[in-house]
Amino acid sequence: MRIEQAQVVKAPREQVFQAWTDSDAWPRFSGLFTRVTVAERAGNTVHVDAETKVMGRKARRTEKHVLTPPEQVLVSGETEGATNTTVWKFEPIPEGTLVTAVVEAELTGLTRVLGPFAKRKLQSLLRDWLRGLAKYSEAKYPSVG
Repeated sequence: MRIEQAQVVKAPREQVFQAWTDSDAWPRFSGLFTRVTVAERAGNTVHVDAETKVMGRKARRTEKHVLTPPEQVLVSGETEGATNTTVWKFEPIPEGTLVTAVVEAELTGLTRVLGPFAKRKLQSLLRDWLRGLAKYSEAKYPSVG
């Protein structure tokens, strides 16, 4: 399953990238993540252990982030019922930054059975996450250079 979402953020690319990589802040602007812990940092690679909440149900999620500042983050993630890779791109535009996320997910078990519903839910979660990132970034870094 492939999902793509984009969001304009009215803040400079470097600051938006920095806000994205501040995984400790994710629970503040995203209803998806209830807890995020950086398990390990080595060079440009970060391993994250998190707890997500979808439709009232909590699940553990692990992610590996390969950072290419300030252009891109490649995420490999795993949670109950799904594995995915997501390419996050940060492009400078006159209004600030265009953040694009392209998710390639493989659903298993019950999640696979739910197919179209799971895809719509994932699209909605990603859209809300991007909006939260925009609001957080714009509040933290209010001016566009």
